[in-house]
Amino acid sequence: MQAQLPPGATITNDGILLAQGRVVGVSDGDTITVLASNKRQYKIRLQGIDAPEKAQPYGQKCKEDLLTQAVNLTANVEAHKLDRYGRVLGKVTVEGKDLALTQIQNGCGWHYTAYAKEQSEADQTAYAAAEKQARKAKRGLWKEKQPEAPWDFRKHKAK
Repeated sequence: MQAQLPPGATITNDGILLAQGRVVGVSDGDTITVLASNKRQYKIRLQGIDAPEKAQPYGQKCKEDLLTQAVNLTANVEAHKLDRYGRVLGKVTVEGKDLALTQIQNGCGWHYTAYAKEQSEADQTAYAAAEKQARKAKRGLWKEKQPEAPWDFRKHKAK
């Protein structure tokens, strides 16, 4: 899969895509749509987090939380690859805030440890600590006694 680079985007020696655009949509608690200066829209999957699916408890709330944090604001995207659905997978900051980390802090997602090796050590540590604190404080989905992880939900739904 190859995505066309938005104007102004650069690729570093490490293969990291750096781009900027306005957030024009939110699909769920871990996916946004960014409008680049070429007037093309790019789906961005937040790296390091798995948020509840829309049909799960807290799925809609987590989508709304992400919408509130990001819509109509400028997003800085640091992308490493495309996921299996063709979405850009990356770290996204808005007004200096890491969107995935904020979602985890608010109890709107799990640190996606299956893919943690794709994160920097600092992000791995921060995301793990944020999830631990959100669980302890019973924020968001952690108010539930045993919230079902999205990857388990998807597995059960596929059967």
